[in-house]
Amino acid sequence: MVWGQSATRGIEDLVQRVTSNDPKLQSLTILRQRRFGHEDVAALAHALKDNTTLTELYASSHPLSLASVQLLAETLGSNRSLRSLCVGDSSLGDSGVEALARGVASSSSLTRLDLTGKGLGRRGAAALASALHSCSSLSHLVLNNNPQLGDEGFAALFTTAPSASAVGTACESAASAAPPGSGWAGSEIVLEVQGCSVGAAGLAAAAQASSNSGRLRELHLQGNSLGLTGARALCQLLQSTHHLQTLHLRGTELGDDGGEVLASGLTAAASAAGAGSSSSGGSTLVAAAGASSVGHLDLSGTQAGPLAVESLSRVPGLKHVSLVGCPLAAAGGAALAASLASSGGSSSGSWPALEELCISGTGLSISDTSTVFAALAAGGAPCLKSLEIGANPAAQDDAFLAQLDALRSARPGIAVFWRSGDDPAPGAQQ
Repeated sequence: MVWGQSATRGIEDLVQRVTSNDPKLQSLTILRQRRFGHEDVAALAHALKDNTTLTELYASSHPLSLASVQLLAETLGSNRSLRSLCVGDSSLGDSGVEALARGVASSSSLTRLDLTGKGLGRRGAAALASALHSCSSLSHLVLNNNPQLGDEGFAALFTTAPSASAVGTACESAASAAPPGSGWAGSEIVLEVQGCSVGAAGLAAAAQASSNSGRLRELHLQGNSLGLTGARALCQLLQSTHHLQTLHLRGTELGDDGGEVLASGLTAAASAAGAGSSSSGGSTLVAAAGASSVGHLDLSGTQAGPLAVESLSRVPGLKHVSLVGCPLAAAGGAALAASLASSGGSSSGSWPALEELCISGTGLSISDTSTVFAALAAGGAPCLKSLEIGANPAAQDDAFLAQLDALRSARPGIAVFWRSGDDPAPGAQQ
């Protein structure tokens, strides 16, 4: 990787290396200390047209004029090597994103586009949706820290039709704008919208646009205030996603009730993946064929508690669960211990596929860890390989090490992390 040197100068030396197709120059980061005005952009864009070695270009935090963005967009249509792109700053805005999206649509190589903190709103999102319908190589879209995006912008990502000003109308257009069978060109998409003011309305709109939402492989929603209503909307979305494997919900304020609702939705979606429909709480949830089975779930800092824990234990296919910072305390610890005990070491019981469990900073006392460790020692969560349990009151108790030794003796295949340097790999203990 080439980093711009700490001096206020242009990028002539870097442009020369791009022009000469330097085989060692595969990733280029232009730091703020470098000048990156319109003439510099023009020179780099011209050099990139015939370049075949550069795969990553990062020029974030540099303000770009609309004319500069248009030059970069034109380059994307002719360059065949660039796979990852991040340019501009918060002044890029919808107009800049619209211009860049036209180039993305014509790219045959771009796989990752990072527009974190670029002032993106609904219009920019709609332009990106059009690009997603044309660019089959694009598989990772990063839109984090764009609070102007909101529900309308999120809904616009799932349709090529312009969203109306009202969220309700935007939700309807997301479901109806694209013709049946049409959708994003990429087969599986990673979408990151952390801190983008996305709520229940946006999630419900995405659920209706199944031709696009069905292509989500990972969804990152950290830092969006979802609550119980958002959890219910997520359940709708789960029924329309066919490839979703990873769901990041850190800090989304689901609460214990929301966590329970989401877990029920995950169970229904996982069951629907094999059966086509499922029932939860007395009401039938009819799923699209091939509904997703999420394996990686991050609920850190969501206020999940005993209700969520008990319900999560019944979700088939969950391999990684993080509850870091959730106030489990005594009630949550008891629910976890009971669910682990009920698995009875069987792959058909509770936590049947769980491989990683992160419960650091959840307020567990020494009596809580005693019951949890005992349930694990007896064979609970039979596939478990990694347990993170640091920053809990129990770890400060003199009896903790004895509990830990007993667990390691009974389950040497579980790596227990509770302080820096513990268990580099499952089964590493002697």
